Amino acid sequence: MLNPWEAGNFARIAPSSTIAGELLCDEIPLHAGQRVLDIGCGSGNTAIAAARRRAIVMGIDPVPFLLNEARNRADADRLDVEWRQGVGEFLPFPDASFDIATSTFGMIFSLQPAQAVSEAARVLVPSGRLVFTSWTEGGLNDQLIACCQAALPDLAMLPIARKWGREADARKWLSGHFAIVRVVHRQFLVRALDTQKWLTGMKAFLAPVVLAYENLSADAAASLDAKLLALGEQFPKAPNGSFFVRVPYLEFHCEK
Repeated sequence: MLNPWEAGNFARIAPSSTIAGELLCDEIPLHAGQRVLDIGCGSGNTAIAAARRRAIVMGIDPVPFLLNEARNRADADRLDVEWRQGVGEFLPFPDASFDIATSTFGMIFSLQPAQAVSEAARVLVPSGRLVFTSWTEGGLNDQLIACCQAALPDLAMLPIARKWGREADARKWLSGHFAIVRVVHRQFLVRALDTQKWLTGMKAFLAPVVLAYENLSADAAASLDAKLLALGEQFPKAPNGSFFVRVPYLEFHCEK
């Protein structure tokens, strides 16, 4: 496997987080005609949100089947988005190509975070902005990643992604390229019929969880099941008893 995100099928669960891209685009706010690069675009949530706002949009991601899903979604909505295969550490664009660079829970998984920030800054115009999201330390998704990290100690993208959830660490990577860093604290709502249904979805579709289970014995898999179910159960339920968790995340607005 060339890229960890080829495991599972993130496109199956990505639509549930569409709101993060919509809120990000309005917080900027995007204007018609602005040139936008969505880094680690996955199946297209934020790139499509930007296109709805009449921006000129390029989405880039290393995983071909996610790009194909993104293309199909944009075509279904009759939105004009250009898609390119590539990685955030080596963006295949000239200097000063874009007004805005975005990334919703994508760039944070870069194995070379300083390089990814440098590349994002390079392709932006002098007045350009980088706007991206990360999971807040201690929230459900951060703890989920931590459990996967324990099972996958050699998968370097996981501890790096968790560092982006700590403002002090994130600012260290950003400070050399962006003079102003503003952070918006948001919540993302995760829903399922029950905790077991939530875990079943994660095990089927979310790459770090899929990989965490990949080579486990039956006993080890049962142990990880118990650990993740306990994680999910620690949060309050919806009034009808269904799984309903408020997951905090950070939205970084970076200006040169």
